[in-house]
Parts: sequence; C-alpha cells; structure tokens
Amino acid sequence: MAVTTKRVAIVGQGVMGLTCAARMLEQGYSVNIFSREEFTDTTSMSAGAYWWPHKTYPEERVSKWSKETYKEYAKSSLSIESGVHFERHRRFCIDPDDSAYARHLVDEWEEIDGHNYGISCCEAYLVVLPVIDVPIFMPYLKNHIESHGAEFHIKELESPAQLFPTFDLVINCSGVWAFHFVKDKEVFPIRGQIVKVSLTDKFHESTRIYQKEDTFTLILPRSNDIILGGTAQYDDWGRDSRSEDTDIILKRCRKLVPEISDCEVLGTAVGLRPGRKEVRLELELIAPNRPVIHNYGHGGGGYTVAWGCANEVTALANEYFSG
Repeated sequence: MAVTTKRVAIVGQGVMGLTCAARMLEQGYSVNIFSREEFTDTTSMSAGAYWWPHKTYPEERVSKWSKETYKEYAKSSLSIESGVHFERHRRFCIDPDDSAYARHLVDEWEEIDGHNYGISCCEAYLVVLPVIDVPIFMPYLKNHIESHGAEFHIKELESPAQLFPTFDLVINCSGVWAFHFVKDKEVFPIRGQIVKVSLTDKFHESTRIYQKEDTFTLILPRSNDIILGGTAQYDDWGRDSRSEDTDIILKRCRKLVPEISDCEVLGTAVGLRPGRKEVRLELELIAPNRPVIHNYGHGGGGYTVAWGCANEVTALANEYFSG
C-alpha cells in the first residue's frame, strides 16, 4: 500500500463510488464519500445485478473493464459473505445484441437453440456469469470501506468545486445525477423497474430475453428472492413504482417461466440507470490544482465494469499525484 496524505472526496455511494473508495483506500488515500441520498435509495441498491455490459459503451474500453471486474468477482465468489456467486444464464436475443461480444470474455459459454425453449430468436447462448446479490454485496462492501477508515456524508452538492480546497481530489461517481452535478447534458436516465417474488425450488437458473424495445424480460434468482424485470424507459426520471409496469412484468415473466407463477410478490424497486453514448472516465482540471476524475455514464452495466473502472480511476489518481 502506498503512503499518502492526500484527501479524496468521492461523490456517489452506489457501486461505482464504493469500488473506487475500496481501491483508493488500498493505496493509502484518505477517503470521504458524499451522497445526495441514503445508501438504500441509490440506483445500485435497486438493481437485479449480474455481470453483463448492458447499454455500456464503447466496446473496447468496456471489454477491458468488464474482464477485470469478472476476475474480481471470481475471487469474491470464494467467500460466501461477499454475496457473489456464479450461475448458469440463458440469453435469448430476439434482436441482434450489441453486447453479445461479452460472452467471449467469460470462461464458460455455449450456443443453444432458442426454438428448443419455444423462443424464436436470432441467436441464443448459455453462459456462466457472476450474479451479484445486491442486498448482501453492497452492505458487505460498504462495511469493508468503513472499517478501513472511509467516512460517509449525506449532503447535496451543486458542483465539484464545493469540495476544494478541503480535498485534494474529487472522484465524480454521481451516476445519472451528473446531468445536474457537472451539467453534462449527454447523460440521460433509463428508468428500470423490477419486481421481487419469493423463491421456488422449481427454478434455479437466470433467463434473459433481449430485444430493442424499452421492455425486457429477466428472471434472476438470488439468495432470498427472485428478481423479475423489467423496464428500460429512456429519459424517464420517475422514481415511483408503477402498478401497470408491475402487471406487465409479472405477465411476461410468468409466461416465459411458468414455474414462478405461484411465487408471492414481495415488492418492487425502481432505479435510474445513467445512460450516455460513452462512459465518461477521465481526469479534468477544473482549475489549477483542482483535479476531478469523472466516472459515470455506465448505462445498465455498472456492476459489470465497476472494479475495472475503479482500477483505472486509481491509476489516474496515482499518475496525477506523482507527476
């Protein structure tokens, strides 16, 4: 671990902010994390998270970050406390999937015939993927960070400039809120609503149907529930659950996997994925000796690229302070 007296402020306590905090603490930085919302209200806490770079660009950078994150989850899965495990995942592509390259980044996958499952699609495959059980993983990661000295603050910030000169570096992991925080009009919300239902012994593998409409079908078993998805509603800032979305999600998922038809509905969750034509991960000097590292715009792939992005953020910080 490097020895440094540099004080770092991280804006955002979703998965991007927490993974950056973990890496910066490993390097010996002093870390304070600021968020405009409580931990349980972050988009990351509402996710049905599994490893796949959904709506995350550009492919070349995302492939690198995804592979590094995949390797980190492989290590995490060795500990039951982490909330990470590997699971068989069937993916049926009604339309061509611009993230299909991701199957070549994993250790195990094979092509399958969608017609054998009653699904007409252009391609389908079975992959073994990391599943991130969010209610376990995120508190586990936050507790780890706090135990290593990070401090958390709930505070509404108008811009990174507010954090200087108290801090030597600001890391902007504000997600879709970057639209306001750094006035980035290229950021837009992709509203996602999911439904949580009770577990059943009849179903143990995850299934995803991909199509270019603003809806998608996902059945994702976790330790204590099953996530059913979902919506992908562009430029929709609504954070409240909608009964019409719930009804459509249940109908679609029960049709695909009848085994879940008798599962009890436990609740819903809504998050705003931070859409952007490309992830913004770069260092910007907003004034002399006022460095900001931006790390946002990950679409629906935050959990997929988080550790790889955190590695790059840390490298940028180290390079800046050693320059």
